[in-house]
Amino acid sequence: MFCSSSNEEGTSGEVSRTNAEIGHRFEGLGSVLDGLADCLACHGNGASTSLVLKLQRNTIVLLAFLASSGRSGFEILLGRNLSRRTNFLYLILQVMASEIDVETSECIHLPEDIRERMLLIREALILLNRLVSNSQYSTPVLRVLTNRRDMAILTIDVATRLSRKSKLLWQSDTTRESEIVDLARIFKKRVFSFLGDAT
Repeated sequence: MFCSSSNEEGTSGEVSRTNAEIGHRFEGLGSVLDGLADCLACHGNGASTSLVLKLQRNTIVLLAFLASSGRSGFEILLGRNLSRRTNFLYLILQVMASEIDVETSECIHLPEDIRERMLLIREALILLNRLVSNSQYSTPVLRVLTNRRDMAILTIDVATRLSRKSKLLWQSDTTRESEIVDLARIFKKRVFSFLGDAT
């Protein structure tokens, strides 16, 4: 429903009706995408931290599915049809930066929250790495990640902080921590290589 461009054959009346139906269907698409953006930006409003993190992680999984559905899904990820002046990549990076700040703070963290935070960041890094290593879409994605100053600073900050193993506080799960660090280093390498080529 999100990504297919329906070109049905038939009489001109049938085609006209189909186009009208498609137009009506996609009128609501913007609202759905804004809802997904709200899920990423969710702060809980009284819900437990682990539930909020699960919601954000499931949103990233859905966005990854859309991105794997072809050009239309990829364009959705970069912000097409999103009413606010941003894109999903920026929102994902903001979530990651926020959760790194929480994890490295002096506060006491519940084990379930730590686990969900790690799963969220892992899922986000998997998606980012798929995008920046995709032969067809890597250049447009890397441009989006680095063209705007605020976006470039956020991208570099997230990649750099997550790639420093000694700075993380996830020693309770060293296997997953190591995976996150490895994913972050791959992402950082792709970003820095692109910036080097661009300059």
